Amino acid sequence: MKKTVKACAALVMAGSFAFAASASAFSDVSNADDAKIAQSLQQKGIMKGIGEDRFAPSSDLTNAQAIQLIVNAFGLKVGSNMTHTPTASFNDKAWYASAYEAALQNGIKSVTKSDSVSAKMTREQFASLLLEGINTTGEYPTTKMYIFFDDEKEFTGDHLGAIQTLGNMRIISAGGEFRPQDPITRMEAAELVYNAIEFINKVGGDNGNVGEGTEVTEVSVTTAKEADGRVKATLKASLPNPGYGLKINDVKYEGSKATIQYSITKPESGMMYPQVITDAEVSTYLTGTPSEVVAEQTGGATGSSDAKLLK
Repeated sequence: MKKTVKACAALVMAGSFAFAASASAFSDVSNADDAKIAQSLQQKGIMKGIGEDRFAPSSDLTNAQAIQLIVNAFGLKVGSNMTHTPTASFNDKAWYASAYEAALQNGIKSVTKSDSVSAKMTREQFASLLLEGINTTGEYPTTKMYIFFDDEKEFTGDHLGAIQTLGNMRIISAGGEFRPQDPITRMEAAELVYNAIEFINKVGGDNGNVGEGTEVTEVSVTTAKEADGRVKATLKASLPNPGYGLKINDVKYEGSKATIQYSITKPESGMMYPQVITDAEVSTYLTGTPSEVVAEQTGGATGSSDAKLLK
């Protein structure tokens, strides 16, 4: 079953996340698209404003604030039976302590207690952190198209790989300048998190299961009589991406009715596919000349059947 993005309401953010904004528009966010994003995250309890009506869109995020944001966005929680070795320079009583524990316990490898919590997080660092957060909710098929950036030489470590993946997911804008070493602002982070949530809700996760926005359309059945007298039945379906397949498992006969049992096969785990609707077709020869032929799903992603009478 697809995992959903949840707000971690129990965690309280400090610093620039300490006070909730009202449901009305933020006075310092004039762009309509930005206002929509800011209010959406605020209403979900993912990212809060400053004071009563300010969002502070141009303020830079610190490491602690960014980690708290990711924890909130993907509903990461602290397990009751897991502990981590204390770090001398890390304040386990601070407002951000629970967020660090939740991130570490959920396998976010880019989080470390030895880094300065008050240091500004760069755009490339946040991109890697965001992708790790996305990956805690499931595996997602995507393309492997290489994206060129004008400032590609400015990337460090493995961050470019994460940014390539986010670009193929359409979470970040592809190409141009990325400004990897610039601190990420609250509005920039909010937009990326908003896009990530939209991607997850549309594509669906959990190792390739079909999620919201990727439903299998109806499966149609057509029949044709061959020159040798045999009846050929063909199933057709539109599938979410090329990783899915259409398979005939069996044909059941009852009187003059033939029921073709089929399944929708899932994408191979770990593989990435372009998010384009793909037409699939599979055929089988029937026994005799049934007057009615229908399709019945027996496994895989849910679809519907379209019965056709044999003529």
